[in-house]
Amino acid sequence: MLRINTFNQRLLRQLVPVVVSLFATAGISYGQSYYHSPNDTLIATTTIDHTVTMNITQVHPTADTLYFKWKKLSVSMPAEWEATICDNNTCYPSLIDSAYTLPVLPGDDGLMLVHCSALTVPGTGIIRYTIFSLATPEQVDTLTWIINANSTASLSEFVNEKEVFSIKGDLFTLENQHEKYTKLRLIDVSGKAVFTQLINDQQTIRLPLLPAAAYVVELWGEKSITRKRIWYAFD
Repeated sequence: MLRINTFNQRLLRQLVPVVVSLFATAGISYGQSYYHSPNDTLIATTTIDHTVTMNITQVHPTADTLYFKWKKLSVSMPAEWEATICDNNTCYPSLIDSAYTLPVLPGDDGLMLVHCSALTVPGTGIIRYTIFSLATPEQVDTLTWIINANSTASLSEFVNEKEVFSIKGDLFTLENQHEKYTKLRLIDVSGKAVFTQLINDQQTIRLPLLPAAAYVVELWGEKSITRKRIWYAFD
């Protein structure tokens, strides 16, 4: 009986490292090699005359290459609002249903970005997308962006005038003579100002050659700021 116990003990000592090694290998094979920063849920508070840009980064500390697929789960926001989504390669003109990202190489991070314009009415918007690495499709994360927009009584009130300006080709023309505008800006879907021009007294401005995409025209006046979303394609 003593010999049997001694043999079992020796066999157990030999098997334990093998079992531990198998579990460790399985953990490396199926564990996530990235994490979301600053979190998988972002909350922003703004006003109805502003736009917010909210980034969730897929931090990638490992030496592998990641391939992501993301898909729209749900969208709830006022009908008057507008929102777009970007990944690590492309900014889309709307909250599209799904897409694959370009490879996230070692040393790079992934990106999921929501750009939301809370136009004319206050309220709350909730945008939710799922995302997973093609190497681990069984591990699906849900990314959530929550935007709370309040009304504001500041001088920079949103102005919704239909005939404030017109654009033909690359020529921008002011149509509204009742407001003295001092500055024109074009803002892309990431929230970056790609063109800024002081207006002074001129009524026409030559716009730069830009990629065909959705932009926000922002006109600064003495008492108000006018913002209008356009699709600009240089002809």
